[in-house]
Amino acid sequence: MTDKTNLLEIFKTVAARVDKREFPNVTATSVITELGIDSLSMMQIVGEMETELGIMIPDEDLVELITVGDLCKKVGERLEATV
Repeated sequence: MTDKTNLLEIFKTVAARVDKREFPNVTATSVITELGIDSLSMMQIVGEMETELGIMIPDEDLVELITVGDLCKKVGERLEATV
Protein backbone atom coordinates (compact mmCIF):
# COMPACT_ATOMS: atom_id res chain seq x y z
CA MET A 1 0.00 0.00 0.00
CA THR A 2 1.24 3.45 -0.87
CA ASP A 3 0.89 5.88 2.02
CA LYS A 4 -0.14 9.54 1.77
CA THR A 5 3.46 10.79 1.99
CA ASN A 6 4.43 8.65 -0.98
CA LEU A 7 1.37 9.84 -2.90
CA LEU A 8 2.42 13.43 -2.26
CA GLU A 9 5.90 12.65 -3.57
CA ILE A 10 4.42 10.91 -6.61
CA PHE A 11 2.26 13.99 -7.24
CA LYS A 12 5.30 16.29 -7.02
CA THR A 13 7.31 14.10 -9.41
CA VAL A 14 4.50 13.77 -11.95
CA ALA A 15 3.55 17.46 -11.69
CA ALA A 16 7.18 18.48 -12.25
CA ARG A 17 7.36 16.23 -15.32
CA VAL A 18 4.07 17.52 -16.77
CA ASP A 19 4.49 21.21 -15.91
CA LYS A 20 8.28 21.22 -16.50
CA ARG A 21 9.06 22.91 -13.17
CA GLU A 22 9.65 21.81 -9.60
CA PHE A 23 7.10 21.86 -6.78
CA PRO A 24 9.32 21.66 -3.68
CA ASN A 25 6.96 23.36 -1.23
CA VAL A 26 3.79 21.45 -2.07
CA THR A 27 1.88 20.06 0.90
CA ALA A 28 -1.42 18.23 1.24
CA THR A 29 -3.13 21.58 1.93
CA SER A 30 -1.76 23.25 -1.21
CA VAL A 31 -4.60 24.46 -3.44
CA ILE A 32 -4.02 23.08 -6.93
CA THR A 33 -5.00 26.25 -8.80
CA GLU A 34 -2.77 28.37 -6.56
CA LEU A 35 0.18 26.23 -7.69
CA GLY A 36 -0.38 27.56 -11.21
CA ILE A 37 -1.58 24.19 -12.48
CA ASP A 38 -4.33 24.65 -15.07
CA SER A 39 -7.07 22.15 -15.78
CA LEU A 40 -5.32 20.63 -18.79
CA SER A 41 -2.12 20.05 -16.82
CA MET A 42 -4.17 18.63 -13.96
CA MET A 43 -5.79 16.13 -16.33
CA GLN A 44 -2.33 15.09 -17.54
CA ILE A 45 -1.05 14.76 -13.96
CA VAL A 46 -4.03 12.63 -12.95
CA GLY A 47 -3.66 10.51 -16.10
CA GLU A 48 0.01 9.85 -15.42
CA MET A 49 -0.68 9.02 -11.77
CA GLU A 50 -3.42 6.61 -12.87
CA THR A 51 -1.05 4.92 -15.31
CA GLU A 52 1.82 4.75 -12.82
CA LEU A 53 -0.34 3.32 -10.05
CA GLY A 54 -2.63 1.14 -12.17
CA ILE A 55 -5.87 2.84 -11.10
CA MET A 56 -8.71 4.75 -12.72
CA ILE A 57 -10.36 7.85 -11.23
CA PRO A 58 -13.76 8.68 -12.73
CA ASP A 59 -13.87 12.12 -14.36
CA GLU A 60 -16.80 13.18 -12.19
CA ASP A 61 -14.59 12.70 -9.09
CA LEU A 62 -12.02 15.15 -10.45
CA VAL A 63 -14.29 18.19 -10.12
CA GLU A 64 -14.25 17.79 -6.31
CA LEU A 65 -10.47 18.08 -6.10
CA ILE A 66 -9.39 21.40 -4.62
CA THR A 67 -6.16 20.59 -2.78
CA VAL A 68 -3.29 18.22 -3.46
CA GLY A 69 -4.48 16.33 -0.38
CA ASP A 70 -7.89 15.84 -2.00
CA LEU A 71 -6.18 14.22 -4.97
CA CYS A 72 -3.94 12.06 -2.76
CA LYS A 73 -6.98 10.94 -0.76
CA LYS A 74 -8.88 10.03 -3.93
CA VAL A 75 -5.87 8.13 -5.31
CA GLY A 76 -5.48 6.32 -1.97
CA GLU A 77 -9.16 5.31 -2.02
CA ARG A 78 -8.82 3.91 -5.55
CA LEU A 79 -5.65 2.01 -4.58
CA GLU A 80 -7.43 0.45 -1.60
CA ALA A 81 -10.36 -0.54 -3.82
CA THR A 82 -8.01 -2.48 -6.10
CA VAL A 83 -6.50 -4.56 -3.28
